[in-house]
Amino acid sequence: MNETVNPDTITIIANGQPRTIQARSTIDDFLQQLNIGPNRVVAQLNGVIVARSEFDKAVLQQSSKLEIVTMVGGG
Repeated sequence: MNETVNPDTITIIANGQPRTIQARSTIDDFLQQLNIGPNRVVAQLNGVIVARSEFDKAVLQQSSKLEIVTMVGGG
């Protein structure tokens, strides 16, 4: 059986798990899909920490490795 490839989607590795997302998505787009606000998040893309101000410019590519850490306040 032939597997159909959708040119409008890519697969990335997010926090160690494969995720299929729209091609040309940014970190900001990905966070919106997960309903996560960027203000309390640290993102590492392919081993490099990305500044929050760059989330809307950091385009995810096929096989990108993205680590998202959510900051939680406490006392």
